[in-house]
Amino acid sequence: MTDCVLCSEPLDGDSASLLQPMHRECALRSALGGIGHLIAHDYWCGEPRHDPDAGLTYRQSALIVDAFVNVIGVETAVERGHIDR
Repeated sequence: MTDCVLCSEPLDGDSASLLQPMHRECALRSALGGIGHLIAHDYWCGEPRHDPDAGLTYRQSALIVDAFVNVIGVETAVERGHIDR
Protein backbone atom coordinates (compact mmCIF):
# COMPACT_ATOMS: atom_id res chain seq x y z
CA MET A 1 0.00 0.00 0.00
CA THR A 2 1.20 3.52 -0.81
CA ASP A 3 1.74 6.12 1.92
CA CYS A 4 0.62 9.75 1.81
CA VAL A 5 3.56 12.03 1.00
CA LEU A 6 2.35 14.58 3.57
CA CYS A 7 1.52 12.50 6.66
CA SER A 8 3.36 9.25 5.84
CA GLU A 9 0.29 7.18 6.75
CA PRO A 10 -1.20 4.61 4.36
CA LEU A 11 -3.64 5.88 1.76
CA ASP A 12 -7.13 4.58 2.30
CA GLY A 13 -8.24 4.86 -1.32
CA ASP A 14 -9.21 8.56 -1.23
CA SER A 15 -6.22 10.33 -2.70
CA ALA A 16 -6.14 13.93 -3.89
CA SER A 17 -3.54 13.65 -6.61
CA LEU A 18 -2.31 11.17 -9.16
CA LEU A 19 1.14 12.77 -9.30
CA GLN A 20 1.85 12.80 -5.56
CA PRO A 21 -0.05 10.24 -3.48
CA MET A 22 -1.79 12.06 -0.63
CA HIS A 23 -5.01 12.04 1.34
CA ARG A 24 -7.57 14.63 0.25
CA GLU A 25 -7.67 15.95 3.84
CA CYS A 26 -3.87 16.24 3.99
CA ALA A 27 -3.89 18.24 0.75
CA LEU A 28 -6.50 20.57 2.26
CA ARG A 29 -4.46 20.94 5.47
CA SER A 30 -1.38 21.69 3.36
CA ALA A 31 -3.23 24.50 1.58
CA LEU A 32 -5.00 26.06 4.60
CA GLY A 33 -2.65 25.27 7.47
CA GLY A 34 -3.12 23.09 10.52
CA ILE A 35 -6.06 23.34 12.89
CA GLY A 36 -4.01 25.28 15.46
CA HIS A 37 -3.18 27.86 12.79
CA LEU A 38 -6.85 28.19 11.83
CA ILE A 39 -8.36 28.46 15.30
CA ALA A 40 -5.65 30.24 17.32
CA HIS A 41 -2.77 31.37 15.12
CA ASP A 42 -1.12 33.66 17.68
CA TYR A 43 -1.09 30.93 20.33
CA TRP A 44 -0.06 27.89 18.25
CA CYS A 45 2.14 29.43 15.57
CA GLY A 46 4.05 31.94 17.69
CA GLU A 47 6.83 31.57 20.23
CA PRO A 48 7.55 29.18 21.81
CA ARG A 49 5.21 26.59 20.22
CA HIS A 50 5.64 26.83 16.43
CA ASP A 51 3.00 24.07 16.17
CA PRO A 52 0.29 24.80 13.58
CA ASP A 53 -1.19 21.35 14.25
CA ALA A 54 -1.92 22.11 17.93
CA GLY A 55 -0.07 19.10 19.30
CA LEU A 56 -1.75 16.66 16.92
CA THR A 57 -0.20 14.56 14.19
CA TYR A 58 -0.34 15.95 10.65
CA ARG A 59 -3.09 13.45 9.76
CA GLN A 60 -5.16 14.17 12.89
CA SER A 61 -4.93 17.89 12.21
CA ALA A 62 -5.87 17.33 8.55
CA LEU A 63 -9.00 15.40 9.52
CA ILE A 64 -10.08 18.17 11.90
CA VAL A 65 -9.32 20.87 9.29
CA ASP A 66 -11.59 18.97 6.89
CA ALA A 67 -14.39 18.88 9.49
CA PHE A 68 -13.78 22.58 10.28
CA VAL A 69 -14.15 23.50 6.59
CA ASN A 70 -17.32 21.43 6.35
CA VAL A 71 -18.82 23.35 9.28
CA ILE A 72 -17.77 26.95 8.52
CA GLY A 73 -17.36 26.76 4.73
CA VAL A 74 -14.32 26.98 2.53
CA GLU A 75 -14.45 30.76 2.04
CA THR A 76 -14.43 31.47 5.78
CA ALA A 77 -11.70 28.88 6.35
CA VAL A 78 -9.53 30.49 3.67
CA GLU A 79 -10.02 33.90 5.27
CA ARG A 80 -9.01 32.51 8.68
CA GLY A 81 -5.98 30.79 7.18
CA HIS A 82 -4.73 33.95 5.50
CA ILE A 83 -2.71 35.83 8.12
CA ASP A 84 -1.02 39.07 7.12
CA ARG A 85 2.20 39.48 9.06
